[in-house]
Amino acid sequence: MSSLRSEWIVDLDRFAAIEPEWEALSANEPTPFGRHAWFRAWFAAFSGPASLRVCALWDGDGLAALMPLVRDGRRLASMANAHTPLFRPLARDADALEAVVDEVMHEPAHEVDLQALPLGDPQLECLLAGARRTGRLCVVEPQHVSPVVDLAGTYEDFREATKPRWRAPIERFDRKMRRDHDAVFSIVESPADLDTALARGFEVEASGWKGREGTAILCSPSTIAFYRDVAKAFHREEQLKLSGIYLDGDLVAFDMSLLFRRRLWTLKGGYDESFRRLAPGLVLQRSIFERCFELGLEGVEFLGDDEEWKRKFSNGERRHGRLRAFRRRPAALARYGYRRWARPSLRAAYHRLR
Repeated sequence: MSSLRSEWIVDLDRFAAIEPEWEALSANEPTPFGRHAWFRAWFAAFSGPASLRVCALWDGDGLAALMPLVRDGRRLASMANAHTPLFRPLARDADALEAVVDEVMHEPAHEVDLQALPLGDPQLECLLAGARRTGRLCVVEPQHVSPVVDLAGTYEDFREATKPRWRAPIERFDRKMRRDHDAVFSIVESPADLDTALARGFEVEASGWKGREGTAILCSPSTIAFYRDVAKAFHREEQLKLSGIYLDGDLVAFDMSLLFRRRLWTLKGGYDESFRRLAPGLVLQRSIFERCFELGLEGVEFLGDDEEWKRKFSNGERRHGRLRAFRRRPAALARYGYRRWARPSLRAAYHRLR
């Protein structure tokens, strides 16, 4: 691995210039979240030029490994927040992964903070080993659990297995929509007019509890910019798929997903609560699953947190964690002590008192 050359990319022009090599490296990634377009949209929306820190390892003219990070004071962190389903360093093989991990962990940052790492992924063990080789103290904390639907068998098999958990007459609501309204179902399709479709979909997503609680896309200019950029980039690759139910011309349920490696990765969705009596969100999800079976897909990934409505359909899960690697410096050691011992004790005491 001595032939590898390291580079820390710290400006936007250089970040943009390596897109072809980045895309070549990410070609074998199992998820769409290693794409240059995903990180470009995230960085433009949620960070700033001064914080960009991408560790790149080159083998001649080709990239061997990448670790996209941002600097926050004395901390190096993954490009991750509430809109990051998961984070994985990119590497062509195990040796390149080990090399880029060592490069990052040798940095003088007091803390390396990597969020949304898939638990059970061999990459996590490599990250831990690299941190310990450089003398860092590590804490791995659990984060979100994302339900998964593996589409084995037929749709009828899936229906029979999940219907007892629906706890709603979803198919009857579907028939009632079609009987009582001019109903149009657009399921897992590429939009003809992207801007109009996104505008209508984002309005529906913000019309309910997400809008009231301030978590909807339209509640923040940065999230609007992020999801628009992601949608446009993946639409060009024909990987953006939108689903919707229209009743008498009005959009009442919406889903925005990415179709990648024969799996549907759900990003955002919502429904018009004035039609709650017809459960349009659940009707839409059932229709999406039926369509996924028709397309011969292997699975549907419910990204984000575990929620009751997702469990109605899921048959598996993906767990994610957060790795914090601290240098042996006084301030960093104090944070390590808090994360390693004090915080778990406080949480345990809180739960005992509830």
